[in-house]
Parts: sequence; C-alpha cells; structure tokens
Amino acid sequence: MIKKKGNILVIDDDRSMLKSSMMILKAEGYDVETESESKNALGRIAAGQYDLIITDIRMPNITGLEIIAEMRKKGMEEPVILITAYADLPAAIDAIRRGAFDFLLKPYKPDDFILSAERGIRFSNLLKIETNYKKHLEQEVAVKTKELRESFAQITELSNEMIFRLIRASEYKDQETGSHILRVKQYSVVLAEELGMPRDFVDNIAFISPLHDVGKIGVPEHILLKTERLSNEEFDIIKSHTNIGADILKESLNERIRLAEAVALSHHERWDGSGYPFGLKGEEISLEARIVNICDQYDALMTSRPYKPSFGYERTYEILTNGDGRTMPSHFDPKVLEAFKSCAHIFKDIYDKTDKS
Repeated sequence: MIKKKGNILVIDDDRSMLKSSMMILKAEGYDVETESESKNALGRIAAGQYDLIITDIRMPNITGLEIIAEMRKKGMEEPVILITAYADLPAAIDAIRRGAFDFLLKPYKPDDFILSAERGIRFSNLLKIETNYKKHLEQEVAVKTKELRESFAQITELSNEMIFRLIRASEYKDQETGSHILRVKQYSVVLAEELGMPRDFVDNIAFISPLHDVGKIGVPEHILLKTERLSNEEFDIIKSHTNIGADILKESLNERIRLAEAVALSHHERWDGSGYPFGLKGEEISLEARIVNICDQYDALMTSRPYKPSFGYERTYEILTNGDGRTMPSHFDPKVLEAFKSCAHIFKDIYDKTDKS
C-alpha cells in the first residue's frame, strides 16, 4: 500500500486537466482534491488542511494571482504552484515575487509536474517545522527583555525572507544545485578574505552568493537539464536567468537582499565587457559580482555534467589563468584573478570535500 505523502488541492476550470492532474498525483501517493469552480476556491482552501495548492493562472471569477494575494492577506502560507501559458510568464514571475512557490508552462510534462509537486510538499513540511520552532523560541524570548525581543524579531524577519526566497526559487531545480550553491558560497568567502576585505563584506558575500542562480527557477527544466548542445535560442533562455533572478529579489527593504539582487543580475558580466546581460565593464560591475563570477566559473569547469566531463583541477586552473579561447583571463578583475591564484588550492580542497560524483 502506498503511503500518503501530502494533501493537495488542484483548481482548474478545465475538467480534463483536473482529471489528468489528479491521476498523476494519486499515482505518486498524494491525497488529491479538485475544484472546477474558481469562485469556490478560497472557501475550499480556508476550510481544508492542504499542504499544497496547484491552480491555473487564468480562470473566470478569480485568477490564480488573486488566490495567492487573498491567501497571503489572510496569513495562509501554503505553497502555491501556478499553471500558466507562456504568454503569462511575466505575470507568473511577478507572482513568485509576491509569494507563489513555482510555476509550470503549458503543456507541461508529467515528470516536471511531479518534480514541482515534490518540491512544494518538501517546502510545506519545512514551513511546518519552522512554525513549530518559532513558537518554541517565542516562548523562550517572552521571558527576556524588550531589547532581546526586538533583536530576535529583526533576525527572524531577515532569516524568514532569506530562507523562503532561497528554498522557493532554487532548491532542487537541478540535482547539482545544492552542492554548487554550497561551494560557491565557500569559494566566495575564501576569495573575499584573500582580497583582505573587511568582516562585514565577507559576511555579506557569504549571505548573498548562494542566490546568484536564483533566476533559474524561470528556466524550463527541459532546457536547464538538456544533455545535448543548446541552440542559440535555448542559450538565450538560459541567459535570461540573470534578469529573472533580479526580478525575484527586487524591491526588498533589506540591504543584503538588494546586494543579492545586484549579484543575481550581474554575475555573468565580464571585466572586459564581453559578458551579459548588459555588457558592463570593469568597476561598473560590483566587487561582489566579480568575486562570484570567477567562483561560479571555477565550479562549472570542475563539475561533470551530462553534456561535458569535469576538466579537473589542473586544467581548470590553466583555463582560468591562461585561457582556452572560450574563457579568458581578461574576463576577470585582475586583482580578483591574482587573489584566486593565491588561494586556488583551497578551492580544490572545498570541491574535493563536497563532490559526490
């Protein structure tokens, strides 16, 4: 007998889509309820105890975006996955910024649908753990001074926003994503320290560097995980992750997340102006982004993928410092590149400790 893994509500005025969605999810072990009348959706969500909501973005009476807005207004934190046509992509990205968990483009593949649902259920479980933990901490804090309570509230606000955005937008989009994020963070800290940056700069880059690829949530998985050579059109879609990442992170009141927005947007810019999306040059690119750029490139060269082998440490070092025609030393800030040369052996140790291949 299949163990039930979570309770999901699917909302869609297309009854054939409802039926197929229900069959796919039930086959994966989920409890599934459906609603074809969008006007009943909010009442069903409020009355039920759902771990995940999946809804079409375009429906009569109420849209998927309005469902999310009403849920968040009422303090309901259940993750919501939007089903959308390509023409609605800008609206779906805006919805992610305002609290949606993920979106799928029609017509979606069953495997993509299952993966998105699995991520949503995992995130829902994390929210429950966090809620219980917060209740426990709040009881502890209640006996302390007003100053300690205010400090805790500030830390909690920052941590919640950071964790929610990071897990929502980049976790498990790619099997390698988690290890890559961890390594780029560690490389960035090592490089910032080698450059002699002050403690607050080092702390900031440790916080923001894991978000550099957050925009890949907007890249379809069949392109992101493609094993063959990408077409020019597909590569343009891959490159759009910089703009999508900045879009997800923009308008935050938190200084660190504003820095993360800048790094998400410009970590593929190059010192010589040959990068994207804007062809920024030299110190037009923030130092944080210049550091993350070489760290990201190092890890990409070191990591084996379905379409390429690992180049290994010696060849990766050679490519970054002397070039191979595709990657050139002129792509990197000369001071950052010199610092990399001094601490590259530490990069190797970090990679060796986290590589599972």
